[in-house]
Amino acid sequence: MLRDARFRLLLAGETINSIGGWASAIVLWGFAAYRFGASPQQVSLTIVCWAAPPALLSPLAGVYADRLGPARALIAGYLAAAVAALGMAAAGSLTVLDLAAVAYGMARALAGPAAGALPPRVVADDDLLAANALLGAAASAGQVAGPLAASAALALSGFPAAFVLDAVSYLIGAAVVVPLRLRPLPDRDRADQSGWKHQLATGVRLVLAQSGLRRVLLLSAAVTFTSAAYLVVEPLYARHVLHRPPSQFALFEAAAGAGSILAGLAISRFRARLAGPRLLAAGAAGYGLAAALFTGTTLVPVAYAGAFTWGVAGALFGAVAVTTLQRLAPAHAHGRVMGVSATLQSWVETVGLPLGGVTLAGLGIRAGALALAAVAIAGGVIGLAGRPIDGEPPGSRPPARPAG
Repeated sequence: MLRDARFRLLLAGETINSIGGWASAIVLWGFAAYRFGASPQQVSLTIVCWAAPPALLSPLAGVYADRLGPARALIAGYLAAAVAALGMAAAGSLTVLDLAAVAYGMARALAGPAAGALPPRVVADDDLLAANALLGAAASAGQVAGPLAASAALALSGFPAAFVLDAVSYLIGAAVVVPLRLRPLPDRDRADQSGWKHQLATGVRLVLAQSGLRRVLLLSAAVTFTSAAYLVVEPLYARHVLHRPPSQFALFEAAAGAGSILAGLAISRFRARLAGPRLLAAGAAGYGLAAALFTGTTLVPVAYAGAFTWGVAGALFGAVAVTTLQRLAPAHAHGRVMGVSATLQSWVETVGLPLGGVTLAGLGIRAGALALAAVAIAGGVIGLAGRPIDGEPPGSRPPARPAG
């Protein structure tokens, strides 16, 4: 795939886009607090304005991704996000900033399902896992470099510069999608022309009716819960267990990010064999075990190794999860399935943050961290103990669908 100039452009565009998105997300909270003197409650409202639209609108956005096609829907979402980012840069009051953040969230809601539905229409089935792994590495690179880009933008030109950087990154992301030629849908996979309400209901029923899709989403929910709860665990663990300064938390994040990037590059070498619901269950259990290794020690070198392994496990699980969803779902419904998945993960993340704090308060930091890691472990063990899907023998990957 890296010999394909179009895919190289797509990968470069997604990397730049991820850097800009992370920079904008980090700066948004500071912009509300520093420029407009927002209280903690007002900053929380700004965060809700930014985060709520994808959690609420992703299934509907998935309908439009299927109707428009993933490339056109992705371009529309990216262009809308660029306009919203410029609106945040020009905001003259906290109210305007919140309204722009809502628009930005709505644009992300449209782009998310479209981005998940695009790879199967660009690459061959045997290359799908590799494509998802490389795109996941691009997202991880943004998570690592985005805060650095935000810091540079703040130092050079202040808060609006970070939003302008984000807008430019979205325009680049749209530009690299324009020349892509999509693989056509087979006749049997062409979307129906019914109304959006019927198509939305069809997408939800599809997820509920197919055991494989349900299993993938439930395993993803278990991993997302542990991941969200660990946002609370990590700084408290670094401070109260390891007795280290705040910089240590940032270094652990860097180690996990490095693991994610290197794993994404390595996973792309395995091609189609590294996929399927059974392997996904093992990946969920491995993610929880890596989290337990990370926070189950008082030795800083061991914690570094655990954080790196945690990043590797997260990259493996993420690539296998999205590839399995793409293979199990009908091609004409990829957007809707990705939309349902995005909404589920958003709500689980929202629940995981406060429950992580409650668990740590009740059990203590080390025991609570292990209990939260156990959620992903338990999900993986239950998934491995379940019966194969649709007659699939244990350890095999799902049968490849026709191209497109």
